[in-house]
Amino acid sequence: MTSKRKFLTLDERVKVISMLKKGHSCRRVASDLGVGKTQIQNILKRKREILDEFEGNVNSESKHPKCESDYASVNELVQK
Repeated sequence: MTSKRKFLTLDERVKVISMLKKGHSCRRVASDLGVGKTQIQNILKRKREILDEFEGNVNSESKHPKCESDYASVNELVQK
């Protein structure tokens, strides 16, 4: 059984932000992209974080943001 949930890529999330800036409602944007209204509202809450990722040239095809572990510095030292 496959998941019904649709994950938006970074490009799609930036597109959502631009559509909301143009005055589209959350419901309209959600129906256009085939996702729930709550997902659009969460993107709006994280707007600054999403735009920072986009400007930082993070992989725009990624559907899940990269989470840094608590031990990233240790991992980096071990890999050297």
